[in-house]
Amino acid sequence: MQINSAKLIVEILDETTGELITREATLGDFKEVTPKKATTTRTKKPKDDDPVAKITLLEGKWQMNHACVELTGFEPEQKLEIKFEKKGRVTTPVLCEDEKSGNRLTKTYTVSCRGSRHDNLAEYGDVFVVEPYEGKDGYFKLKGNSEKEDDIIDVPEEIVNPEEFAIEDNDGIDISDFDLNLDD
Repeated sequence: MQINSAKLIVEILDETTGELITREATLGDFKEVTPKKATTTRTKKPKDDDPVAKITLLEGKWQMNHACVELTGFEPEQKLEIKFEKKGRVTTPVLCEDEKSGNRLTKTYTVSCRGSRHDNLAEYGDVFVVEPYEGKDGYFKLKGNSEKEDDIIDVPEEIVNPEEFAIEDNDGIDISDFDLNLDD
């Protein structure tokens, strides 16, 4: 037996008027379809043997490794963000959940990271060790594999040893003649 077309009749009861509405449609040009295997949508955690929780910065996104997924407990569809916490002269990237401005965690444990967000994070490296933020549940500090240049302070030798400063008298003025007391 081969079916070439089918007629579909749908009857809908309008509860407000009590009227029975009938709709008809003719379907044709059937092709034989082979049944497809049922697929399940499972969340696959990244497979790796690295016991250290890490995030890797990729082109346009960042990805959590298996140890990071286990440590953070974040699940797909949560919105995550990497923020920058500044304490004194040191700025630290911090991973947390943020429903307002975060990006969605995918089933492959990646998060979109483009433009200035990507550039700002790239200043700290491309591989980050993830550690729990002490005293803040759900927050994780990221330690990158490079240091941001403006956080490195080069202290000149003169400042390290101030007792070695020499006052040169190039104009014939003796500085000991001046009263440098500001208490008056």
